Amino acid sequence: MPFLPAIRCAAAALVVALLGACSSPAPPTSSAAASTSVPAALTDDGHGDGYEYRIRYPDLTPEWEPLARALRDYAAARKKDLLDGVVAGERAANDAPAVLDLEFDVARRTEDFVSVLAQGSVHAGNGGTPLAASFVLHPGDNRLIAVGDLFDDSAAALKALSQECARQLQGRFEASLRQTADSKTLAPALAAMQAGVERGTAAQAENFRVFLVDGIDSKAIGLTLIFAQAQLGMTSGGEQQVEVPAKVFYTLLKAEYRDAFAVDLKEVPADVR
Repeated sequence: MPFLPAIRCAAAALVVALLGACSSPAPPTSSAAASTSVPAALTDDGHGDGYEYRIRYPDLTPEWEPLARALRDYAAARKKDLLDGVVAGERAANDAPAVLDLEFDVARRTEDFVSVLAQGSVHAGNGGTPLAASFVLHPGDNRLIAVGDLFDDSAAALKALSQECARQLQGRFEASLRQTADSKTLAPALAAMQAGVERGTAAQAENFRVFLVDGIDSKAIGLTLIFAQAQLGMTSGGEQQVEVPAKVFYTLLKAEYRDAFAVDLKEVPADVR
């Protein structure tokens, strides 16, 4: 969904207001209109004294306006963070500019859900900070949902997701450690890994804020939960994605969402089919 002119004007006004009390950096100069590789309506590029940003949006249908608005709001907040950091920081004349690089993609599309994944980074002086967020629209009632909104008992659902994610991640990391660690370091490495995974997948909503509803143009088949490397206490390995099949949580779904997921009903108690 393209930025509306009013939104662009508001964003520009915000930049001017933020920087008006400081002689540096200067207001951004947009280069989106000059883009030839991507339609201008799907880009938001700009730069100024000490910063630059590159943002890419997916082409969304007009009916998904709540989703498009959420993407714009997230991008505007990340731009504000970037500019605030530049204004507050001390820069030498030869310092590289702070850079925000952000891209939104429709990562999944089922009959009942649209899942957009935002990924990117902010580079400002001391290396880069990864960005990751998800936005899941339920077009049936035209609203965005968090993972807990899918369930009658969100605490029970988070516990089920926690257990499955921890099981998969610990198995994944253990296999890697057993191949790379020597006999002296294996035991402490395994203990540290298990503790990090337990913390990062604890049954708390914040740990499962980045998720996708899995499927392609049909009923959903499960959820993908996405964990940052730092969230799991890891110093390498990068972002981790865990696919959780619908049978793990089907009995916990709200009644209005059960038909949106495909499961083998033989695995589901008769009273919740």
